[in-house]
Amino acid sequence: MLLLAHIGYTTGAVGMSQKFALRRPLDYRLVVLMAILPDVVDRALYVFVIPGAGGGRLFAHTLLFNLVLLAVLVAIRRDLWIYGVLPLVHLLLDLQGLSADQLFWPFLGADLSNVEIPGGLGEAAGQSYADRMGDRIEDILGTYGGASLWSLLIDASGLAALVLLAVKAKLYQWPRLRRLIAAGSV
Repeated sequence: MLLLAHIGYTTGAVGMSQKFALRRPLDYRLVVLMAILPDVVDRALYVFVIPGAGGGRLFAHTLLFNLVLLAVLVAIRRDLWIYGVLPLVHLLLDLQGLSADQLFWPFLGADLSNVEIPGGLGEAAGQSYADRMGDRIEDILGTYGGASLWSLLIDASGLAALVLLAVKAKLYQWPRLRRLIAAGSV
C-alpha cells in the first residue's frame, strides 16, 4: 500500500488538471478518499469480512469495480465523473502488483482465486475470527516494513508532491488549512 504515493500523485494530478482543464473547484477531501478507496474497501473486506482472502487486493482492485463506481457517480450527478476517475489512478500505481486475471476479473475468469480468494467466500479453518483479524491488521501495518527501496522511493515522491501542494496552497497559514479541512477547498 503506497498511501502517500496514492494521495500525492492523485492530488497533484487534480491540482494540475484544475489549472489547465477543469477550471472548477473540487473537494480535496473527496479527492483523497477516492485516491485510496480501493485500498479502504479491499482492506476492510480482507480484515473483517472474507475469511478465505489471501491478500488485501480484492474486488476494488478490479477494473469492473472502478467502472461501476464511475457509472454510479455519473448517474448520481454528471459532474461527479472526475471523482470516479480517481480510483483508476490508484490502479495505475498498483499495476505492478496486479495480475491481468485480477485486474480484468471476471472477464478473464470469474474464479474467486483471481481476486486473491483461493478458498472462496466460506469460513477459513483453524483460526478464530479475533486471531485472524489481529493477524491481518498486523499484516497490513507491516506493509512498509517489508517494502522495497523502489516502493519507498515512490511513496517518498508522493510525500514530496503533497508538501509541494501544501506550500503552493499556503496551507501553513491556519485559515487556509482550516478551509481545506472544513470545506475541502484550497
